[in-house]
Amino acid sequence: MNTADVPDRLLLDHRLDSGVAVVKVTGEVDVSTSSSLRDSLLRVIADENHHGLVVNLASVSFLDSTGVGVLVGIWHRVCATRGCLALAAPSRQARRVLETTGLIQVLPIYDTEAAAVQACREPTTR
Repeated sequence: MNTADVPDRLLLDHRLDSGVAVVKVTGEVDVSTSSSLRDSLLRVIADENHHGLVVNLASVSFLDSTGVGVLVGIWHRVCATRGCLALAAPSRQARRVLETTGLIQVLPIYDTEAAAVQACREPTTR
């Protein structure tokens, strides 16, 4: 999913890893790019050919409250279907926002993408 309709400040790349959908987010997640992120993540979770969703935040240079809202909304949707959502390797800026909002205590966050994928593959994390 390298979409042309996503603003230049946000790039998304989608792939499957051991049956888990992985979306790598690169750039700024803010009020002007959040709708593109939300739409893309909704398309990914609508596909039932995977066991979970990992959102890799390692290359996120900026994350604001609208971006946080998108992640929380996707988390609720995934949980409602008994799926797994994991955030992977948040950048320093993204981690700071997640800590400030208290979401680091709520959302499953892993230091590496591989650990997040493994967590989504294990049935006990769903």
